[in-house]
Amino acid sequence: MDFGIDKLIIIFLAILTLILLLIFWLWQKKLANQQEKLKKTQIQQQKKEINLITREEKLRLAQTSLAIQKKSLQKEEEKITNLNERLLQKGKIITEQIEKYDQKEQRLEEREKELHQKEQVNNNQLNQINKLHQEVEQKLWEVSQMDKKEAKETLFFRLKEKIKEDLDKQTQKEIKHNQEKVKEESTKIICLALEKYSSELVYSKTVNHLKTDDSRTVGRIIGKDGRNINFFRKLTGVDLLLNSENEVARRKPKESKKKEEWIIEISCFNSLRREIATRTLQRLINEQKFSPLQMETVFQEVSQEVDEIIRQSGEEVLHELQISSVHPELVKHLGKLKFRTSYGQNVLEHCLEVAKMAANIAAELGLDINLAKRAGLFHDIGKSVEDDGLSHVTSGVIIAKQYKEPEIVINAIASHHRNFPADNPYSFIVMAADTLSAARPGARGQQLEAYISRMESLEKLAKEFSEVEKIYAFQAGKEIWVIVNAKKVSDYQLLEVSEAIQNKIREQIIVPGEIIISVLRETKFTQKMNTLPQIGKPKKKKQINAKKEIL
Repeated sequence: MDFGIDKLIIIFLAILTLILLLIFWLWQKKLANQQEKLKKTQIQQQKKEINLITREEKLRLAQTSLAIQKKSLQKEEEKITNLNERLLQKGKIITEQIEKYDQKEQRLEEREKELHQKEQVNNNQLNQINKLHQEVEQKLWEVSQMDKKEAKETLFFRLKEKIKEDLDKQTQKEIKHNQEKVKEESTKIICLALEKYSSELVYSKTVNHLKTDDSRTVGRIIGKDGRNINFFRKLTGVDLLLNSENEVARRKPKESKKKEEWIIEISCFNSLRREIATRTLQRLINEQKFSPLQMETVFQEVSQEVDEIIRQSGEEVLHELQISSVHPELVKHLGKLKFRTSYGQNVLEHCLEVAKMAANIAAELGLDINLAKRAGLFHDIGKSVEDDGLSHVTSGVIIAKQYKEPEIVINAIASHHRNFPADNPYSFIVMAADTLSAARPGARGQQLEAYISRMESLEKLAKEFSEVEKIYAFQAGKEIWVIVNAKKVSDYQLLEVSEAIQNKIREQIIVPGEIIISVLRETKFTQKMNTLPQIGKPKKKKQINAKKEIL
């Protein structure tokens, strides 16, 4: 019996220990779960704190960059205001000197006129005395020898000649008086038109600038062995120059802790090409994409955006002048003038200025203001066409006829350089407004126009070859890139093309120094592949995109 009780006690103790062990295991497991939850919550809190810290750092960096940009903008604005003040002061001094010189010149001219008039009066009086003396002698001799009838006829003839001479003198006086009056009235009308119109000075440039403080971005722009920058130059037709602004940091790196800033110069004589390249490069820098395929994609997108900007620019000018019923293609031609220059003067601003001046003159003369504005706005529309081999006047007439502009507008376009006769008053008004806009001080620069003309002539000359697809001139005409058609020219003919272009340039254009001519022939192979797996069929090869360039 005792043995059975002991056995039950042992079993009870064993079960109790098992229960205690199970409870202890469950308690340990619960503690482990709680610790794991605590760790997860701590990790999440740490992640949130890290995210907050990174956001604060980004905000702080953005604020510092904004402050730096504001400072640079303020400095540039101060420079511009200082330059404007200097220009105004110089302009005042020059105008004062011109007025003094004009006054002196007027005095001298008046004195010369007085002396000349006195001399003429004296000579006339002497001539009249001599004539009277001769006439008296002649009359005495004739009266002594003629009868009554002959005397009457002679007297009648002389009276007739005298009256005719007096009438001629009176007519000449009236003509001279009317000419002076017309000149005075026209001067008054032009002065009133100029007083009603005030324009800003617009200086066109051939270089755009971008800034970056990231050296890695500059390295990616250049690419390995200059591949990226050369591809960008070939794609856009502009020249890139990268300069470091922080010279002190380069010379004394231990003493200066400032970040090295880089200035990227986008240089091209063609304003449209330069604008597209600047926008393309800015987007590539923002997106940090510098592969050739990405460059081509962004370039095409920006080109479409600039086309839209051209259309909007034309519509804005038409809205400002309140001109309606204009063909959409003519609006695009008008917008292209925003990216054209003539002697350093923006052509669209010049056309807008001519339109407003023509409207003011027409208002003073009581003519149709809207027709005068239309003729003045479209007088240089031919400058929107590139490389057609015609003058801008001929191109403008063709465009105006194509889009059915009024005959008065067409005649104003044809005659504004006096190469074609004007047949209406609006054409003469456009001539006067065009002369006033071009002749005002500071409106045009001869050196810039000569540079642009030289670059355009270089590109136009190389395009005469049928093998050439694209031509770009860089470094003020010292370097020329010629892209040829790979189907028409082989690798062995590149030297012949280069020598032919070189000989033509030497014959027709005088450029001091040496010119580097680079002839490029490019061949692309592209094959599509299917990335989805196919059962029972072998996998296709990957895409092949090979390029071959020969300079």
